[in-house]
Amino acid sequence: MKSPSVSIQKVGAGEKMATNPMKTKEKKPGLFQWLIVIVVSLLFAVIVTFVILFAMDVNVAKFTKDTVNKIPFMEDTVTTDQEELHQNQLSAKDDTITQLEEQMEGLEAEVQTKTDTIEELEATVSSLNEQLSQTSDENETEDNDNQAFQEMSVTFEEMKSKNAADILANMEQATVIPILEQLDAEVRAEILSEMEAETAAAYSAELLAQ
Repeated sequence: MKSPSVSIQKVGAGEKMATNPMKTKEKKPGLFQWLIVIVVSLLFAVIVTFVILFAMDVNVAKFTKDTVNKIPFMEDTVTTDQEELHQNQLSAKDDTITQLEEQMEGLEAEVQTKTDTIEELEATVSSLNEQLSQTSDENETEDNDNQAFQEMSVTFEEMKSKNAADILANMEQATVIPILEQLDAEVRAEILSEMEAETAAAYSAELLAQ
């Protein structure tokens, strides 16, 4: 039969053996911890790089743009100073072209206005020439009529007063008045005396109104 003391010692040794593996087991770092370490390391490296570049009087902004622009799939997201200068030059040229086009439109409108004015002046000159030509024709016609009336008056002066009065009485008043105006006052009085009193009065009144 085993003694109680030996059993107790065995039980205690068993408990120690059971608890030792739990104490010696180590925990492995997780993915989140690794990410933090990587990010912190990159940030530290970037800060150190910027400090070194600044100490070397390097344009940090330009250097960063040029470096990022050389990375594949990143060249379209970052614009370098040279590209910005090129874009500014293109924008300035576009503005110049727009201004020149506006100036051309203004000049075209001015030319059109002057063209319309010239056409109006030409139409006015043409109308004045027509009026002048018409006036000349009228004056020429009037001169011809005066000459014809003068010749007819000579014929009536050579007639007898009675015959002249009968002929004139059968002519239109618009023709008789100019003929009577061309006659000598004495001859005209003799012809009017041979006409009917009413007709002679009408012709006399018309002659006085001239």
